[in-house]
Order: sequence, then C-alpha cells, then structure tokens
Amino acid sequence: MKKILWLGLIGFLSMGLTGASVAQEPPVSATGVVQQVKPEQQKVKIDHDPIPALGWPAMSMYFRVKDKTVLEGVSPGDKVRFEMKKDAKGLAITRIEKAAK
Repeated sequence: MKKILWLGLIGFLSMGLTGASVAQEPPVSATGVVQQVKPEQQKVKIDHDPIPALGWPAMSMYFRVKDKTVLEGVSPGDKVRFEMKKDAKGLAITRIEKAAK
C-alpha cells in the first residue's frame, strides 16, 4: 500500500513539473504580412516568413490569438513581428507589433 502511494506521489509531482516546464517555454518569434483580421473569431491570417524554431517554411495561414485585444491597430497589409506561445489549445499569438516597411 505504501509503495502504491509513493508511486502515485512521484507521478503527481512529475506531472506538475512537466506542466510547469511547458508553461515556461520561451515564445516563438516570427515576421510576416497581415492578410486578414478577424477579431470576433480571435484569428488573424498572416503570410509569414520561415519560422526556424518550428521548422515551418514560409506560408500563409490563420493563427489564433490569445486575446482579441492583441489585434488592436493591426490591419491587412501591415508588416508585423509577432510572438506565439503554446497553451492547452496549441500555439496562440500573444503579441503583435508593426514592423518598419
């Protein structure tokens, strides 16, 4: 019985440590040009440059944003730098800023 409790405690602690390390992953940075902004859906379509940290080639795709306020002041045609972090639903943009044209 004690062995089972001990193994359960180790498993519980290791799950907590794994979750903490995922939450502390550094953000992934990227650049691109905004194609569409859909604040009501918390999405933005960006034609992004290659993202080496993810092994992604340049492409155009929709990204989920953590909060629709991230999209304030962003319009189609804007060249942007953005940061993404992994959460329970996958990658989400947490920050967007206009870049020099």
